Amino acid sequence: MHDSFPLFTFLRHGLRIAAVVCLVAPAVQAATYHVDPATGNMSNPGTASQPWSTLEAVFTANKTFAAGDEILLYSGYHGAPIVKGNNSDFVKIRPAAGATPKLKNLIVRSGSRWDISGLDICPEHQAAGTTYTSAPLVEIESSANYITMHDCLTRGALSTSGWSIDNWKNLAGRGIRTAATNTLLENNRIEVSSHALTVRRTASFTTVRKNTIKGFSCDGMQALADDCLYEGNTITDGYIFDNAHNHDDFFQSWSVGSDGFTSGEGTIARVTVRGNLFISRTDRNQPYPTEPQGIGLFDGYYQDWVIENNVIATNAGHGIAIYGAIDCKVVNNTVIENPFNAPSSTRPWIKIAAHKTRTTPSTGNLVRNNITAKPVDPVADSSTVDYNQTTTSYTSYFADFSNFDFKLKSTSPAKDAGTTASAPLTDIAGTVRSAPYDLGAYEFGASSGAAGTTYASWLQANGLPVDGSGLGAKTANPSKDGVTNEMKFALGLPTTVQGHGGRVTTGTSIVSNQRYLTLTFICPDPAPEGVSYEVESAANLSAWSATSVTEMSNTVTGGLRTRIFRDTAPIGRDAKRFIRLEATAP
Repeated sequence: MHDSFPLFTFLRHGLRIAAVVCLVAPAVQAATYHVDPATGNMSNPGTASQPWSTLEAVFTANKTFAAGDEILLYSGYHGAPIVKGNNSDFVKIRPAAGATPKLKNLIVRSGSRWDISGLDICPEHQAAGTTYTSAPLVEIESSANYITMHDCLTRGALSTSGWSIDNWKNLAGRGIRTAATNTLLENNRIEVSSHALTVRRTASFTTVRKNTIKGFSCDGMQALADDCLYEGNTITDGYIFDNAHNHDDFFQSWSVGSDGFTSGEGTIARVTVRGNLFISRTDRNQPYPTEPQGIGLFDGYYQDWVIENNVIATNAGHGIAIYGAIDCKVVNNTVIENPFNAPSSTRPWIKIAAHKTRTTPSTGNLVRNNITAKPVDPVADSSTVDYNQTTTSYTSYFADFSNFDFKLKSTSPAKDAGTTASAPLTDIAGTVRSAPYDLGAYEFGASSGAAGTTYASWLQANGLPVDGSGLGAKTANPSKDGVTNEMKFALGLPTTVQGHGGRVTTGTSIVSNQRYLTLTFICPDPAPEGVSYEVESAANLSAWSATSVTEMSNTVTGGLRTRIFRDTAPIGRDAKRFIRLEATAP
């Protein structure tokens, strides 16, 4: 048996295996443009010797670009650009080697397929004391789509030394906000913000991965769209308590009705919150600390959410709370007090509650394999609740609780106390769990050297027939997203993750001014038992060959292997090229 991922299959509901749509591109040569505030002029052609002036000026001048182009930014102040323009493939905006381009703020408007990286965004880059609180420092508008922003630094001020509570209230503005479908926000750092990162209702199929938010007020993240993934983010150090205006949360969501405004009148569906670390403060001497609530889903409905492998350390009641929950999973989370404040009378729990105002009951939920500081609290008949432990004996459970090391001790009561059923195959670090599973986000002794997961154990963990019949067949698609069990098993994904969960991506690369198809995939390390992977390319849909691709990169981080392949034949005016991933399981 095998399953395949072809290039490009972008449909309304995400990436599908069943259909192949070819990429046909003219033989254009990608260009590199240079932008230097110190020496540039907009009357120049944008070459290395005659650069343009600033990124803001580039888009004010309505410059246009072709797929595969790069815009290299040199050190200096680039203003407040409005990025625009719809591209057939990604155009990159990035720093030149060793450069630090600085912006006041950034807007993406009426644009698609922009890859933006390496920017330092702060209003004080314009002038000391400048603030920007009327809009987010980064605004990706709903008229945009397929926007990638990564490895950027966004901060409301260069320093908060000497700030008062009123300064935090009045000078810290929003960080990053997107309303665009298919946004990828990855490995960014957001500091000195109020509502640091927001995914608006229209921004479906957004991925928020491996970002760091440090020093925030109000909410760390706001998640309002369907079909999104929030994975591997770190949010720490909440500032000021002002419950009269906002209840502070690391992660908050609410639905809206058909009017787009009334809270609690809609449903947000198919969202995964996985492997995130939330700590209320990491410095005992931090001024104006607050204790944000953890994952607060207060105005549902929330349907088919997966909340797993998260660590929440705070002294607020709502560790994980879902009001109006339908078919949600809350599995293998560690929900405990902040070591600076433990023990206290205010301890976090996991709560499944009825909708505040609507009558459809919360039902079909699962709360399993969690460690909590206060008992799980489900509304009657709403949830299966099992294999959880409640404790404030943190030193008995965790390796070094006082120093924020929440991995389990070898003698921890949570060790081997869980079940594999409907539980994540890996822990918060991405390493493989071994049966019997431990409770909480960390698996004791988990190692990338552990034996690969078997298909039978994957079926059991996903609540499917372990004999491979019916919905357990390799060709079955129980999540109805076009991705078979075989492919999800090979990629190390549960069936609850929509599509490929960001673990297969396609694009192009430029070599000697020619454009080539690329395919990147991420899989567990070690690979699931018996799985083989092969990337192939072709000039048509019948003559696939693995010899016509070359592997560009193969790396392992945190129990996940990332491999990047490139076609060896360039995209030409009169020649079609295709690339696909095949995954074969025994």
